[in-house]
Amino acid sequence: MPTPAKDPQRAVIQALYDHFRSHAVWPEFDRVDRQLWRTAKIDVAQVAVSIPEVFLVTHGPRGVAPRGHDMMRLTLAGIERCDGGQDDVELFLRALRWLARYEDKHDPEPGETTVIVTRAMLAKGLRVPLREAGRLRRLFELLYWERWGGEGNSRNPDIDDWRVKVGRDVRHFLRVRSVEDFLEATAGWLGPHAPIGVESRSEPSTASQEEAGSYIDERIFDLIKQAHGGRWDCTKLLVLLRELDDNYRGGNAYAAHALLRALLDHVPPLFGQSSFAQVANNHPWGRTDGKYVKRLVAFRDQADDVMHRQIARIPCLLSMEDMPPRAVVNRFLAGCADQLG
Repeated sequence: MPTPAKDPQRAVIQALYDHFRSHAVWPEFDRVDRQLWRTAKIDVAQVAVSIPEVFLVTHGPRGVAPRGHDMMRLTLAGIERCDGGQDDVELFLRALRWLARYEDKHDPEPGETTVIVTRAMLAKGLRVPLREAGRLRRLFELLYWERWGGEGNSRNPDIDDWRVKVGRDVRHFLRVRSVEDFLEATAGWLGPHAPIGVESRSEPSTASQEEAGSYIDERIFDLIKQAHGGRWDCTKLLVLLRELDDNYRGGNAYAAHALLRALLDHVPPLFGQSSFAQVANNHPWGRTDGKYVKRLVAFRDQADDVMHRQIARIPCLLSMEDMPPRAVVNRFLAGCADQLG
């Protein structure tokens, strides 16, 4: 008979990290749930809801249990609490210090505003042998998910190579040597909506963390999560937002176009309308917001191109640069959040 765990929260967090350490990717809920139910009779869905977001992110609505294919990811603070996690934490913090020094001494390529750092460059700078592939893959995952001043990344899994774009904001992390330093630097950079610290390991904090290179402002997620469970069910809305944000940061142009189009088609009922064109024309937008919404109306034709143009001899030339500006999308989403209240 399986022996029930004395500390289910710690068992869940450790199981997530063990998978991450072995595979360099975060597991889906179903995998961890089956594993811990069979070995310790732990209901991962129930336990996950009780773990503070400063340690665990499930990419679903706050307070709603993960299910099925939902990814479960530990933050840097969560990894620190795990047996064996200190190595990944220390490597990530060393990487931030190295990236901050590198950005300070090197100029971007002509026409660019960020400095490119490759896997090989960072491994050499940190004196990590390239043969330690798993360790470097885990480092990339942390650089991908955590928010530290990176402004994009790319990865070629076929040859196990990756690169990150380093922006000026990495300077905030020049002296980080602990998770507490990291959270304080993040708070100093992002202000009151950033995580401000971690309490002792026996008293978890309830702060939340933002992710690197976001398209959707994390405050939008917070506003919509607060409204979830009222008049409107925001589950699908939150999933669309998270997948849009993930694909934007991953540089997946077609997916990002399609997801933003799906998002625009999803929200008209919040405004008492049945189509996005009606939202644009009938809602009392202010002067600036009205201009933003008109840009999103025009974008729908562009998204139609992505979704419906069939294969031809002429290449499709759409790219991430053709996505609407971040400010336009977030201002519209703030209007959506206001309608939820």
